Amino acid sequence: MNKLSIMIKSVMIAMGMVGIAYADNRWTGFYVGMDAGVVFNSVQLTSQQLGFTNPDGTCNTNSDYSTSSPGIQLGYTYQFSNDLVSGIEANVSINTNQKNTLSCVCPFNPYVSDTFTFRNQMQSAIKGRVGRALNLGKSIFLPYVTAGASFANVGLTYTNEGGDYYSNTATQAGWLIGAGIEWAFSQHWSLRAEYYYVDYGNAINLNIPSVYGLSDPNGNAQVDLSSNNVAVAINYYI
Repeated sequence: MNKLSIMIKSVMIAMGMVGIAYADNRWTGFYVGMDAGVVFNSVQLTSQQLGFTNPDGTCNTNSDYSTSSPGIQLGYTYQFSNDLVSGIEANVSINTNQKNTLSCVCPFNPYVSDTFTFRNQMQSAIKGRVGRALNLGKSIFLPYVTAGASFANVGLTYTNEGGDYYSNTATQAGWLIGAGIEWAFSQHWSLRAEYYYVDYGNAINLNIPSVYGLSDPNGNAQVDLSSNNVAVAINYYI
């Protein structure tokens, strides 16, 4: 390296135009962290049974509801020589608002209804991350995209005024895609903000063989679930 190159680099370091020494491979390593997010769920119920209060024997409705969702994550990233960063992460989060009620009221008697309770208790995910390290003066950022699989612990219950009760639980897998940005504010600690969309498709099914004593071998209900997730997290790089 000639004297002019050395002088230019020295001036750039002094002016904060290049990263400090520990930033050269900042994003390589294992990390653990905590996150706090908000989940905006979209629930679509489709059901049929000859004994339903609706004359056509259906109860189809939808609902949007939100919940806070604290969680933890564990991951690993590797920073290549060209500043490309890739990694994998696993996380688990608990929904504080776990239940959502969907009802179809009898058109002839407002006190009679077919009532479904959908539960989304816990979500976990395994996802890959790909981004590029950016050293802006003394600020070190990692903008990235993410994709993977999410797993929801869900349940569905049917009740009515006649005492009929049916329930089912399941763990349903879905796909997710999103993006985020992470800021390394010290050698080991980082903050990040992230958004991702999850589609579980048909999240759960429920057989409803008899309602008010009227048997129907085809009686059933299903719930389609998707969600928009926004979260902030703090990570410690080991």
